[in-house]
Amino acid sequence: MNPATELARAVLTALETIDGLRPSTPSTVPAASWVPWDWDTMAVDIQDELLSVRVVATRLPLPALLRQAHEAISSALAGTEWADTPLRLVVTDVDRAAFKRDSHHTNEP
Repeated sequence: MNPATELARAVLTALETIDGLRPSTPSTVPAASWVPWDWDTMAVDIQDELLSVRVVATRLPLPALLRQAHEAISSALAGTEWADTPLRLVVTDVDRAAFKRDSHHTNEP
């Protein structure tokens, strides 16, 4: 496994600890499909000057989830060559289940 793949897996492992966010992948095909690569790693974009992670929110509120994810991923990066690389979390979608689970929003006036 190359360093970028190892980093992507570490980022995804950290993201798994956050209930309410999942990697944003280009397909709904499960990782165990006939395709020989890990779809989830496609949500992590590694560059020297920026690390971007695309996520889908399955819960609300977003600010708290994004803070938790930033902390978890930053901890996973500690001690690596990317420890000081700026981290960008990009919410590509909010799953409709997030609105059903969010008790702070109602349709009442």
